[in-house]
Amino acid sequence: MTSPFESAHAQHSDAEGKVGSRRNQELESVIEALQYENEKLKKTNQVLIERVEQGWANHGDAYRSFQNAALLADKVKDRTIKLRKTLYKLEEANQNLSLTRLEFAHSRQRLLDTIESISDAIVLFDKDRRLVLGNSHFYDFWRGTGANFEVGTTTFRELSLMAVEHGIFDPHGKPFEKLVARGDGNRDSVIRLADGRWLQVSERPTADDGLVVVYSDITRLKENEIARQEKVLAEQNRVLQSMIANLPLGVLLVNASHQVEAWNQLLIELTGLAPESVAKGANFHDMFSGTALEGISYSPDTLADRGQRSLFQTEELLDDGRVIAIKSHLIPGGGFVNTYQDVTQQRRTAEALKNAYQHMEKRVHERTVELSALNHKLRNEIEERAQVEDSLLVAKREAEAANTSKTKFITAASHDLLQPLNAARLFATALMDYELPVQARQLANSLSYSLADVESLLGTLVDISKLEAGIVEPVREAFCVNTLINNLAKEFQQQARSNQLGFDYIEANVTVYSDSQLLARILRNFLSNSLRYTDRGRILLGCRRRTDYVEIQVWDTGIGVPEDQLEEIFREFKRINGETRREDKGLGLGLAIVDKLSGVLGHDIKITSELGKGSMFSVCVPYADARQQQCSSEQQASAVGGNHLSGCSVLVVDNDRSICLGMSAVLESWGCKVRTAQSLKDLVDRDVLSPEPDVLILDYHLDDDTTGLDAEAMISLRLGHRIPSLFITANYSNELRQLVKEQGFHLLNKPIKPLKLKSVLAYLLSQKGDAVEAG
Repeated sequence: MTSPFESAHAQHSDAEGKVGSRRNQELESVIEALQYENEKLKKTNQVLIERVEQGWANHGDAYRSFQNAALLADKVKDRTIKLRKTLYKLEEANQNLSLTRLEFAHSRQRLLDTIESISDAIVLFDKDRRLVLGNSHFYDFWRGTGANFEVGTTTFRELSLMAVEHGIFDPHGKPFEKLVARGDGNRDSVIRLADGRWLQVSERPTADDGLVVVYSDITRLKENEIARQEKVLAEQNRVLQSMIANLPLGVLLVNASHQVEAWNQLLIELTGLAPESVAKGANFHDMFSGTALEGISYSPDTLADRGQRSLFQTEELLDDGRVIAIKSHLIPGGGFVNTYQDVTQQRRTAEALKNAYQHMEKRVHERTVELSALNHKLRNEIEERAQVEDSLLVAKREAEAANTSKTKFITAASHDLLQPLNAARLFATALMDYELPVQARQLANSLSYSLADVESLLGTLVDISKLEAGIVEPVREAFCVNTLINNLAKEFQQQARSNQLGFDYIEANVTVYSDSQLLARILRNFLSNSLRYTDRGRILLGCRRRTDYVEIQVWDTGIGVPEDQLEEIFREFKRINGETRREDKGLGLGLAIVDKLSGVLGHDIKITSELGKGSMFSVCVPYADARQQQCSSEQQASAVGGNHLSGCSVLVVDNDRSICLGMSAVLESWGCKVRTAQSLKDLVDRDVLSPEPDVLILDYHLDDDTTGLDAEAMISLRLGHRIPSLFITANYSNELRQLVKEQGFHLLNKPIKPLKLKSVLAYLLSQKGDAVEAG
């Protein structure tokens, strides 16, 4: 007996054979027609030839007839060639048709073999949803059902109805034609068969609007899924039972039919129910009948009708004195949960708290009265303290005002004292340049030393007052350490020789970033301290290059510092061996100023010392950004000696006559030609600009609110160009330093150190010489 699949396949093959036969018949009809036409053309050609021959014999126009016959023969020949070409094309088309038919048969066979090799049932419908093809697994669904369907006739809907009609699909399951479609045109569903198996039905459209339906047996997967769900439900039930059993409450779970579903042992202990009366499926009302909780452990249907989630909450006092709190809650889907809790201890505690609260209210009232009295007393004390604080604030403001007044006084007094001190130093310096008798030279030296001591003391007082007032601000710049070391060496070498001490220094061609004047003040204090506390030996000034900074060091072979005083020496008015060194007129402020200046600059100070052998003081200065750059020509020129001053012309402008005289004496002792002026009026009235001076020395503060900058501007205007200028002032403010620097001039603070003055003048003259050569 042939299967439906084999029958359908045979029917399809017969249909293809019929189509091929029809096409062969059509080709044979065309060929016969062409042969018939060819025979007619041959007969026509024969008749024409005969007529030509007869016309040649019977008529005189034989040539014309022959010509017409020839033309007709050519046409017949062309027609014959075209007919042959047509026959060739027909034969070729017939061969291509045979090849196409063969290839189609192979492709169809491959398709049949492919879908037959798939374990799932597959069926194909055309665009009208008529059955086209199916594999044997699809026909196995219909085996023995008695269903009749034909390929090319039966539709998809008819198959669905037959599946239900012949008992293949479960009549209680989902109908085949009501599958839910997906958004992309594909549909998937799961259907239960009448024999208990499960099918996954997948529908996919084809390119020609047909439909492919695949039936996959997923019975085992479905059974595994059901088993897994049952296992999960069992695990959840176990967890629920475990949770209920470990709750500190009595729990009773009742379903919508008022039957017991779950409970715990604590429920039986709290309610006193008989253990045998509590069972799964027991009626809720019957279980509590005849117990102490019968009146309240009812099914709260009336409250449930109101849509409340928490049905009721109550407490019941039992005969044994216990208090049981009962709460009832609805369960989604029907039923409710009752919880039972023994709150006897809580209620006793609440009652005790209530009594305690009443007692505490009485105590609080008593304490409130006491605290009110104490509060009143505290208010009085606070008012008294506020008055004291106001007095302290007034005293603080007065102290701050006094401190500011003191600072201003010291600054003003030092400014006023620096003027005559500066003149005295100039006179003493000029006096020492003359050839004097021995006793006069000793007096001149003593005078110079005394003036130096006064200058040091006065400068120290000014420095400490400004540092305490917080008005010292660093002006950082990049400069070469060599310049600083050379200047300091020239300044202190003579003093060291006077004290019969050796003085050495080591140059370091490295650029640092700091305030050169404040850093020089630190090193001067180091050197002065070494001179003061070194009786014999030598002093060394030099640098050591570290990774991130340059350590500028001052070594001496002095008395040293005890280890327990290494920190104390930086305190104000603290001196080492002050009683044994009475000839030293220092105030003990040098290292205190160093400590404050290092804080302003942010530089670390280091000290090492060995008692009786000497000390090393150092300051750590950061490198400039371009540490390898060469020292500027200005810094190199500042180290030039003063032997280039001989014969130069200097104009001094200062409102103090004694300073003009002292400056003239010093400069003339160096070989300079000096002219002086005390005001802007002198510059106009007196002919001090002819011949033109080589360099200007100007006091910043002149009379009538004029400054040295005004004098320099007037001189430049009259001469038509600027002259190298040096400004001298007792004003140590950073603003003035910055202003003079921005104008391109140099600034020295009073009292003037002769060696520093010599160095700067030499540099200014060298700058002028370079400008002339460049011009």
